[in-house]
Amino acid sequence: MTQKETFLKIDSYEEYQRRREEFKGLEVDEDVRDHIKRLFPKVSNTKEELFKTRPSNGKRRA
Repeated sequence: MTQKETFLKIDSYEEYQRRREEFKGLEVDEDVRDHIKRLFPKVSNTKEELFKTRPSNGKRRA
């Protein structure tokens, strides 16, 4: 069984996490990408800022 076939048989994100090292060199094609989308949890309702900017207080550091 190839590495790709083994990866496509994984049913959950938890199983992927346990076996992550097995798939280090896996070539990502369309089938693998679609399967990854099904495995990984969806993030929604996030309220954090990903990029924070410095407050503008009128002073500039030299």
